[in-house]
Amino acid sequence: MCLAVKGKNHVKKVPEVILFLTFLVTISIWFSACLYQRQAALQLSADVLENAVFRKMYISERTLEKLYEQAADGIAPGEWLTVIYPFCSQGFASCPKWADSDEIDTWRWAFLRSNPDGYRVISAALAAIWDDIKCFPVLGEGIFFENTWMFERTYGGLRGHEGTDLLPPDNVTGIYPVVSMTDGVIEKIGWLEQGGYRIGIRSESGGYFYYAHLDSYARDFTVGESVYAGDCLGLMGDSGYGTEGTRGQFPVHLHLGIYIQTKQSGELSINPYWVLRYAQFL
Repeated sequence: MCLAVKGKNHVKKVPEVILFLTFLVTISIWFSACLYQRQAALQLSADVLENAVFRKMYISERTLEKLYEQAADGIAPGEWLTVIYPFCSQGFASCPKWADSDEIDTWRWAFLRSNPDGYRVISAALAAIWDDIKCFPVLGEGIFFENTWMFERTYGGLRGHEGTDLLPPDNVTGIYPVVSMTDGVIEKIGWLEQGGYRIGIRSESGGYFYYAHLDSYARDFTVGESVYAGDCLGLMGDSGYGTEGTRGQFPVHLHLGIYIQTKQSGELSINPYWVLRYAQFL
């Protein structure tokens, strides 16, 4: 009799043990997921903006295609890039497999819960770079550009090239229209020794878009004037590297610079190359 009772009690306890172990496993998985989310969220901070890897803004071909697809579906590029940033190597060199799924929203809310300040800083910076882009900056066929951000320049002292140069198929000035890539407000215009006839536009999300070496302006622009994506700013030229009116010191091209505001360094340049590649999709 005693053995039978003991056996029955043992049988009764087995489901309880399984339930308890299942509970422990569930808690362990939940805790691990929370810890993973927390570690990922901590990678979003204002310090990231000062980082050379972030400023290079390298984006793989796959990520670039996904970025365009997500934007076409109505997801802001800056938002999408912010969510995948902690899971990418070397900037945006890789793209997680779940990046085009509903997990984007899951991770977004996890980051906002764990690190709202860091998320908003990175999201605002990426929005300033990406969210307002509506068109390619030069009209015409055969425009060539390559990734020359931070290549060495020597005029006015040794420095890095803070932009991307776009060259026409023929080295002829005053032919190719330069247009605004974004809606925005003119902050700077006129002659600059290194930039020649240039125009600087602050986009709605806060990015500063700098168009330099123009041959001429499309009209008499004024500081504070609003411009819209696709508006002609002027014609591609070769002005700069001297007193006002200097020309011919280098081949005809448009120098495009993109800058964002940071807490530590003020305005910092971001590599425009991948932004231009993205604009070719539009």
